[in-house]
Parts: sequence; structure tokens; C-alpha cells
Amino acid sequence: MEEYQQLNKRLKEWLLELASSLNWRVDKVLDSYKLAQNSEILDLRDDGRYITGIRLKVPSESRNNTYYYVSVGPYGAKCTCEASVIRGEVCKHIVAGLIMWNMLNVIKYGRWIDTKELGWLRGDGGHQVG
Repeated sequence: MEEYQQLNKRLKEWLLELASSLNWRVDKVLDSYKLAQNSEILDLRDDGRYITGIRLKVPSESRNNTYYYVSVGPYGAKCTCEASVIRGEVCKHIVAGLIMWNMLNVIKYGRWIDTKELGWLRGDGGHQVG
């Protein structure tokens, strides 16, 4: 039970770090967390020490029976939604993919993704979103 409480506490801290990295309100990150819970994993890249990328089918929040396809990894992220394709933004679907990628790494390898290491998340060049 104590391990579960520690994991829950660390997850809350990580989500707050993510909100800070994105300069988003926490409730927007929590919306992405809910999307992650309802997503379908389509593909994983695993090098045996770390999950290096993930591809998901993420439901739309506003459109019934509509899904977006997201790829997330250390060097960039892509989503098929309008915010990502047209405006090149980090959307809720990409953040849902990042959350799922992180949790799979924690479960399988006990490693948390350091959001500070993801240049594409901060938009500091050299890494691609969209």
C-alpha cells in the first residue's frame, strides 16, 4: 500500500512538472491524462532498457467517434489533429501520448521521463512537433 501511495505522489509531482514545462494550467494536463486513459496503444518502440517511443489512437474530446493518431518519442511528437498539423502546437493528444509513454516506462523499467530533456516539448529547436 505504501508503494502505491509513493507512486501516486510521484505521478502527481510529474504531472505538475509537465504542466510547468508546457506552461499549461494543471486542469488542462489532467484533461490529457483522461485522454491517455481512453487511448489505444498501436505501437511501442522498446530497446530492452527503455521505451523509446509510442504510437496511440486518442479519442477526440469534442467529436464522437473521432480519433487522432499520435506518435511521441524523445526527438519529437506528431498528432493528426488540427492544432498540431495546422498550427504546430503541442496538443492535448500529444500530452496524452507523453503521459502514456511515461507510465509505461515507469511500469516496465521504473524510469520516469524527464520533461526537461525533451527539447520539442519546450520548442527550443532541433526537435519537431507537428
